[in-house]
Amino acid sequence: MTEPDHQQLSESTVEPGKRTGGALQPWDVGDLPSPPVMNWKKLPTLIGPGILMAGVAIGAGEWLFGPAVSAQYGGTLLWLATLSILGQVFFNIEVMRYALYCGEPIVVGYFRTTPGPRFWLPIYLVLEICNIWPFMAANAAVPFAAAVFGHLPTDLDYTLLGITMTESEWVKVLGYVIFLVAFLPLIFGGTIYRVIEKMMTFKVVVVLLVVAVIAVFQVSWDNMIEVITGFGRFGQVPDRAESVIAGRHFSVTLPDDGRTVMLRGTIGNNTPDFIEQLVDGSKVDPKETTLDERTRTALEVLEALVRREARQGRFLVDDLNGDRRLLVRGIIRDPLKKSRSESSWVAESYRLIADDGSSQTFVPGDKMPGDVREWADELVALQGMRRVGLVAYIGQHGRLPDLNWAIIVAFAAIAGAGGLSNTLASNYARDKGWGMGHHVGAIPSAIGGHEVELSHVGMVFEVDDTSRRHWKGWVRHIVRDQAGVWLGCCLLGMALPCMMSLEFIRNVPVEGNRAAAMTAVGLSDHLPDYRGLVWTFMLMVSFLVLAPNAVFTGEQISRRWTDVIWTISSRARRLEGGQVRLIYYGILSLYGVWGLFALAFFDPLQIAIIGAVLQNVALGCAAMHTLYVNRTLLPREMRPNRLMQVGLVFCSVFFITISVVVLMTRVF
Repeated sequence: MTEPDHQQLSESTVEPGKRTGGALQPWDVGDLPSPPVMNWKKLPTLIGPGILMAGVAIGAGEWLFGPAVSAQYGGTLLWLATLSILGQVFFNIEVMRYALYCGEPIVVGYFRTTPGPRFWLPIYLVLEICNIWPFMAANAAVPFAAAVFGHLPTDLDYTLLGITMTESEWVKVLGYVIFLVAFLPLIFGGTIYRVIEKMMTFKVVVVLLVVAVIAVFQVSWDNMIEVITGFGRFGQVPDRAESVIAGRHFSVTLPDDGRTVMLRGTIGNNTPDFIEQLVDGSKVDPKETTLDERTRTALEVLEALVRREARQGRFLVDDLNGDRRLLVRGIIRDPLKKSRSESSWVAESYRLIADDGSSQTFVPGDKMPGDVREWADELVALQGMRRVGLVAYIGQHGRLPDLNWAIIVAFAAIAGAGGLSNTLASNYARDKGWGMGHHVGAIPSAIGGHEVELSHVGMVFEVDDTSRRHWKGWVRHIVRDQAGVWLGCCLLGMALPCMMSLEFIRNVPVEGNRAAAMTAVGLSDHLPDYRGLVWTFMLMVSFLVLAPNAVFTGEQISRRWTDVIWTISSRARRLEGGQVRLIYYGILSLYGVWGLFALAFFDPLQIAIIGAVLQNVALGCAAMHTLYVNRTLLPREMRPNRLMQVGLVFCSVFFITISVVVLMTRVF
């Protein structure tokens, strides 16, 4: 069924020079400007939302969740990032299509569709919940504090400026400071968009250059290939060995009469620093008096195993496959002495144990059964895991693999931008003056933006030969911006940190405030002669990745709802164009109050995971709504073709599906 063309409905009821625009006031009518011509000499003038949104994309997904997932599961799950980013490319192009046509952000388009603003307002207020968590400021505080302390924050006391608090409390204070300082860039400049664009462009160039240099000179070929091929290993998932001890890091499991007891952690100063102790996936506190004797005994057995086996330069893998167990022991090559083409792990012995207790021991030169050799080689090559097909695994076991699906789904959600933050591509296209945004204006900054105004209503154009030609040029321009600049930066921004993760922190447990600084720890261990310099430098890079996104968090909420209120509110429409800043900064102030409260009472990594999972639902819903908007409010000749429509449906299905995965695994 073909949707009605709103431009042909009730035009007789609209005053001359106007065009009907769904459930809101009619659009003005003007001329579509000529699109920019691709010219490498004028490349800076062509930089648009793609580079800004790339700066947003290189954040939690690429620096927190990407390395965390690859540290535990190698490059196997990077295909989820491929699907996530591709889905967002379709979404970004389509929301920008709407902005090109009428100069309005896509969220205003949502409110133009039937049954109207009163219906859509509560729905999008609920979906906005995924974006209100200021976890970027909290996580940015960790590398900054670690640089000051010289180590990851602990609960020890630290005195600074004559004030003594625990290091964890100092991290909270720094989180408050970063959160409040993040508002300053939004105050100065002609338009808020220009300030954000300059900041994000600087961030993208510096961060990608730094991590590219590290990857080129320090990462092994095996890890590079594993990451690159991981983006295309669709449908494969990791099957991690029951127990892996890799140097100082360990994740050991003990089946115990129908239960599973696990310890995960890192050895520090010859003492196990247990990060997590779990029974059937739930954390337990060994100090609790209610802990039963059987659990205590199991934990003691695992602790004894760790104390006996966890040594620098050695590894142990204990894997169960059906009724057989395979134990592989060996050495971890010194990264400073091995060539980049040599594998990090070298097996020294293999022990195959049958279910009746009988065993066989092999050394590398011995002849082994073919299936056992393949099994062992994969465990060594992938450092404690194997790859299996997701569909085949579910068919065999009747369930999803036992993985940390919460952090995996969060990784898929934030690969790229994620959630309603992708709708800002249309806002920024408008503020950049692309398409009909040239006639509409932009949101002015509080200081330096007094001559900038924003129209209360969008402006469309008459469809004729000239506008059709210009339109095709504009569509090509946004495709270059998103499928070229944004897509390329996102994939590169994900690949390079994951290469570093595989090289420096593979099998390192990730928990709490470790996520933001774990790469710095690994790289400084990798280059001990330059430990102090590398430690501080990488922590500052981490800060540069995360802190600018703290600016964007408040900006996106304020911008999205400023545009909605500015268009749908009769009271707001009585304000002059430059007074839109009153609404913008009013919303920003409310977010500032809420953000301080959230930072005080919520764990930064946990709220990052929860927020990311909720973003999947928001983006999945917004993708289908965008399809409806562009198929009903745009003239037929400007609507998306079949490929773009299929892309939006794929985007919606993908993000809704991975949200369902979280519910199925009951991770919360």
